[in-house]
Amino acid sequence: MKYTRFEKFVIVLGAAVVVASVIVPRNVAPQWPELVAQALLFLTFAAAAHWGRNGGSVVATASALAYVLTRVPMLASQGLTNDLAGALLARLLAFAIVGIVGGEVFGRIKYFLARVDGSVMLDEYTQVYNRKYCSQALRNAIGQYQRYQTPYSVALLSLAPALFAELRPTRQHSILKSVANHIRSDIRLVDDVGYLGDGRFLLMFPNTPKSGAEIAADRVRAGVRDLVGAKDESVSTTVLSVAEDGSAICELARSLEPQAPPRLDDVCAGVQDEG
Repeated sequence: MKYTRFEKFVIVLGAAVVVASVIVPRNVAPQWPELVAQALLFLTFAAAAHWGRNGGSVVATASALAYVLTRVPMLASQGLTNDLAGALLARLLAFAIVGIVGGEVFGRIKYFLARVDGSVMLDEYTQVYNRKYCSQALRNAIGQYQRYQTPYSVALLSLAPALFAELRPTRQHSILKSVANHIRSDIRLVDDVGYLGDGRFLLMFPNTPKSGAEIAADRVRAGVRDLVGAKDESVSTTVLSVAEDGSAICELARSLEPQAPPRLDDVCAGVQDEG
């Protein structure tokens, strides 16, 4: 199962649970702040499923603040009673668990599903996507852009060879896996990351123009640099988009597979770079 299908399934299931919790008959009707809290909890859940831990954390924080605001009138009239304090604590804890912990879980599920579908698409050491998957993703992105003008950008993140020069293979693999995990948690779940070998990672940003990918790439590069304790120039990024750098993306896709499929030549035949 692809993660996009899984995401749609869990979001629909989450919506059904929220609706059921509202329409099920009760002896006492829930107060309107609790109905708002249910809706906010669903939004946090959907954000965690779509964007992962980072996006889930942001929406969880915003939802928690919005819920507290709905309780301000009661706080002003009754003060912080035990019941109100319990309700606030329970809701804030729920937002944190769903947004932060849930986002981390969804991030792991995405690559677990890839392993279930077949490890042929995952790199052995980093457990992110491998060269073959990256080539297919680029090929599909070029085709989608030619048919529907769908934006798509990538960022090639490279670690300088000097970072690994004196390290044992096991230590090299450990660092690469740490970097892969960091990148995976620092991008949206709709984005992909693959390892191309030789300290190079490919970050893939669907439905993202080059300007947006450049912002994300700079953030990820800074995080990776801090993670490995490297000098600024030891971690570099190159950002490409199918709209402006289609030829370069075609060449990158060709370089990732020993024998590029004929369809790649077909979709690249009509590529014309903009700007």
